[in-house]
Parts: sequence; C-alpha cells; structure tokens
Amino acid sequence: MIFIIGIVIAFIVAILGFTIFVDIGNGLGTVFSIIGAMVILWIAGRLQRQKEKNDPNILLDKMMMLFQEDGFQASTYIFSQNVDKGFAIDDERKVIRFITHQPGGSSRKFKFEVIELSLKELKQVDMLEDGVPIEQSVESDNNEEISTLELRLTMNDQESSTITLTFLAFNVPVRKSDAEYLTERENLKEIYHEIDSMMKSAV
Repeated sequence: MIFIIGIVIAFIVAILGFTIFVDIGNGLGTVFSIIGAMVILWIAGRLQRQKEKNDPNILLDKMMMLFQEDGFQASTYIFSQNVDKGFAIDDERKVIRFITHQPGGSSRKFKFEVIELSLKELKQVDMLEDGVPIEQSVESDNNEEISTLELRLTMNDQESSTITLTFLAFNVPVRKSDAEYLTERENLKEIYHEIDSMMKSAV
C-alpha cells in the first residue's frame, strides 16, 4: 500500500515536471521533477520493505514455509505474541523445530535462525508468569497482577541453555482475572501439558 501511494505521488510529480515545470530554468524543472519522482519511489520502496519485515502475517507465512521444509511433519505450531519466534513439533520423529526471526541485515531479505532438537534433548518445560515458573498445583489469585506470560524449554545441553517464547506482554500489568490473560493461560496450559507428555514419552 505504501509503495502504491509512492507510485501515485511520483507519477503526479513527473507529470508536473513535463507540464507546469517544463519552462522553468530551461528544462531544469522537468529534470528536478524526474529526480524527485525517483527519490519518492526509492523512499516508498524502503518504507514498504520495512513495513513488510515487521508485519506479523508476512513473518508467519515465512516461518510456516520453514516449518514445512525437509519433510518436517508438524502436528502442533506455537508462536510468540509478536510472531518473531515459533516452534513446531513433529510427533512421528519426536523432534522440535524452533525458528527465530533475526531483525536487521538487508532490507530485502528476512533472516531466520532455525534450530532442530530431539525431544530427548529436552530436559524441562515451564510456564512462566513475569519470569517465575507457575506451580501447576497452586490456584491462581485473580487479584494479583501480571505483565508477561511465557513458555520456557530447558535443554540437556547446557550450551543450548533455554528457549523462551512470550505469549503475552502487557505494557501495564493487568489482574489475573483479565479475560485475555485467562484465555491465553488456558491455551498455554494445553501446550505445556502436550509438550510435557511428549517429552516424558521420548525418554
């Protein structure tokens, strides 16, 4: 959309250069109009690419393509709130593929880090509230406030350490009775139990 608007503006500037500005400065008006139109197109193209790089829907499409490469058969897909991280589980091969969007670099390309791990390499899975593991046996106090809800995977390999996905991140803390929080917590709890069960069965 940004690039289309840029094309329209550049076209108008170019037309003005060949009509209204044609007699200015012995044709310099036309030359400057053409240069201006090219600059507008270049800026619009840069802005469009920047917008695409930060568009969750485009990131999601790119990640889904990576998840389906090399015969990977995913039964479960999990993405962070900003869709900058995601992982999928291949039930048959007992493998997790973890993908992270790498910001920066060329404005023309998306860069991703892809890590594939056997469920046997997974040591522990935790649900986190504000960075603290949730005790599954303890009832949540709806009057407490929360800022982040995350899922953390801990590997056997100490070098790999942990992988953390943020499911919710509020700018201002909300109560645990908040509808969005309760919905995401239930969704995350299902994912947690599924991974925990598969992790134990893969041992």
